[in-house]
Amino acid sequence: MKRILILLSIISFTATFSQKKNFSLEIGYPLELSDGNPTGLSGVINSKIKYRFWDAESFRIGTSYSIDLLTGDLIFQNEKESFISHHFNLFGEVPLNSTKKLLSSLGVGYSVHSYFITTNIYSESGPVISETEKSNVGGFNINFGGTYDIFKNFFVQGNFQFIRLYVESFIIEEKNGFNTNRLKFGVGYRF
Repeated sequence: MKRILILLSIISFTATFSQKKNFSLEIGYPLELSDGNPTGLSGVINSKIKYRFWDAESFRIGTSYSIDLLTGDLIFQNEKESFISHHFNLFGEVPLNSTKKLLSSLGVGYSVHSYFITTNIYSESGPVISETEKSNVGGFNINFGGTYDIFKNFFVQGNFQFIRLYVESFIIEEKNGFNTNRLKFGVGYRF
């Protein structure tokens, strides 16, 4: 009960004393629409922090950092794959109505995917060896979406993200690109 009272005090303090809400935190669910391979990735969680450094009457410009966690099974037995994606973006927001409750946004930036492949080897008595291999790939991303204010500081949000990643080829010395698409939706809080 004490923690709830402290949390409510902090929320009311930020709502009372902050004139312009330059920061926002978002929590959502990432849905992988295409991943270029048959792993069948499913989302675990997405979180994002935004900072708006330019606030004009008809638009806002800011920067954001978000992280996605996804997991899936590989086509090989006893192998699991998990992704952690980091996205660094520059974005713009434009209100779509006079009350400014509905905002559209467009962002561009850089993405880094860290993926982990865990191989489990089993015997009759259970798991014997568990190995994890880590790799990183990078590329750019474009996203668009919007938010709708439910209350003064709380909102629902959704966006679509196109990610183009580049992987070093083992056979020839060049980079190969592949695309991935994600749909993310959730809730957020401005402060």
